[in-house]
Amino acid sequence: MSCKLKVKGQYIKDLSFENPNSPQIFLMISKTPPEINISINVSSVSLPVKAQDQGNEQSLDSKVEPLYEVTLQVNAEARVGNTVAFICEVKYCGVFCIEGYDVSNIQELSQEEMKKILLISAPTVLFPFARELVFNITSRGGFPPLLLDIVDFGVMYESQMKQNDNNQDL
Repeated sequence: MSCKLKVKGQYIKDLSFENPNSPQIFLMISKTPPEINISINVSSVSLPVKAQDQGNEQSLDSKVEPLYEVTLQVNAEARVGNTVAFICEVKYCGVFCIEGYDVSNIQELSQEEMKKILLISAPTVLFPFARELVFNITSRGGFPPLLLDIVDFGVMYESQMKQNDNNQDL
């Protein structure tokens, strides 16, 4: 069975930028570049959907393609010493379906395959948009634009799986 990730929509769910120590911080960063800590997290949830929600109410073949919301959360905090320069938080989401997979299909994807699609492929689609938001919002906040490094969500996923395995061994 061949499955394809399909984007149904994408949007900013939450966006926050704090510049709590302006204007003094601008003098500080002109002398000392800030230390920037970045964290990136991905989560997904299944959305409740009925056949009629997808426009299939008249069809005899009322396949229901489950929908999933994938959230890519990016947090960036810049500090000069103990002084916060800025805090930028972005939750960028997408609603996805997996074409070729439906709830009535006997040949379901394994849970592992589903996780890989939702936690690797989907955030790979969302990342350029979240990256652009962080770049623009830090620039608009009066700071040099923060350009996030490209993220390999496959490596991130494998690292998380290993960490989960290690935690289960304890």
